[in-house]
Parts: sequence; C-alpha cells; structure tokens
Amino acid sequence: MNEQGKSKTEIEVKKIKVYIVEEQGLLRDAYSAVLPSEPTLDVLGISSDSSTEGIMSVLSAIQPDAVILGTKLLSPTNVEQLETIREQFPDMGIVLLSAVYDIHGINKLREFTMKGSSGWAFFLKHSIERASQLTQLVHTVTEGQVSFDAMVMESLVGSGENRANLLKKLTHRELEVLSWMEKGYRNQTIADVLDVDVKIIERHTNSIYSKLNMETNSKHPRVSSILLYLKATGQLPDYDLLVK
Repeated sequence: MNEQGKSKTEIEVKKIKVYIVEEQGLLRDAYSAVLPSEPTLDVLGISSDSSTEGIMSVLSAIQPDAVILGTKLLSPTNVEQLETIREQFPDMGIVLLSAVYDIHGINKLREFTMKGSSGWAFFLKHSIERASQLTQLVHTVTEGQVSFDAMVMESLVGSGENRANLLKKLTHRELEVLSWMEKGYRNQTIADVLDVDVKIIERHTNSIYSKLNMETNSKHPRVSSILLYLKATGQLPDYDLLVK
C-alpha cells in the first residue's frame, strides 16, 4: 500500500530523540513513567549524572535531537554547561529545568542569551504541569526557538537595561502571552495553548500595547512589543527596539 492509502495511525511519526538528565529521583521516575508514551518523543535515556563530563560523553555517543537538563538550583555552573553543549552541539535543542534560581544564575543566563544562542529554553519545574507541555518545549527548542518561563522573564527584565523597563509594568500572564506572541502565534493559537477564550487573549494584548505605549507610539504595536521582549531577554542586544 502506498503512502496515500495509509491511515494516519499507519504512517510512521517522526520522533524527536531526547536524552534526559535529572538530579531529583522522583522526577526521573515520573519521566520514565510518562514521557516514553509521548507519540512524538523517543526517550534515549534518563540519567542522574549531571557532571559536564558525563553529559558530554553520553551526548557524543547517542547524538540526540534534544537534551533535558533538570537541576535543583539554577547556578552559573548550569549555564556553563549550556555553553559547553551549545559549542559542541550547535544544532541540539536544550531544555533547562530548575526548581529555584538566584540572581547569580539569572545574570549568567542573561549573558548566555546575549550571545545569540538559539534552540533552548529555561523553565521552572513547577510551571510544567503536563507531559504535553514538556513535549511542546522539546519541539520548540528543536525548531531553533528560545523560550522562558514567565516568572523567569520577570527576573530577566529586572536585570536588563533601562530601555526594557517598560516590561516591568506587565503582569505575569501578560508576559506569558507576550512570550507566545514572540514565537509568531496568533491570538487564537495562544488561546488554544492557554485553554482560554480568545477574547481574554485580545484583552491581554490590548493591555500589553497600552502599558508599553505602543498604541500611540508605534504603527506596528505587535511587532514593537515583540522587539522589546527580545531586547529584554538579550536576544536582540544591538537592535533598535521600536519600529516607528
């Protein structure tokens, strides 16, 4: 039977090969129980060895499409691991998950972001409520996108330049909506992802434009808001923020 004659279930789904390093045993057990059943993921292994040498050795051997790194505390050492992985595997997606973080880790993370690295994400573990969310993050980083937890975004804004201080006016939810806007998602798609009515997203976007002074100061409020977001996270360190 040719491809056109096959049913959807018969057509093989291309899976993303992912390797997981997690410090916390409970989460390793959870990943082992849940992620292998995700239809678009191929879990190559789950390890507790978070040493840079151990991680790099395994990555070199199995060549995954993405790696998930789970740690208790985001520290400069974790970010240095990101730099090492990115240098050796520039096309590999990276998802960094942490239970907590401090200012030292955030400052180091911002430095890493300003280097223009793509295909990575940083989220707090308690922000991941479903396996599908983590799966979506893996897809995002393998597509070369950068994603931040909205709470982490607030810290990045706080450590950024004065030109990005307008983002401090946004609520946690508004920052989350803005982060999805940056990925090119339309309002309806964002509503579907967040499981809310599209009118709620429209209210959030209008509030974002108002708080960022985009309604009167820019002919392209959505684009200008996204550029401001990219600047605040260090993804456009030398870019003129506003499109007049």
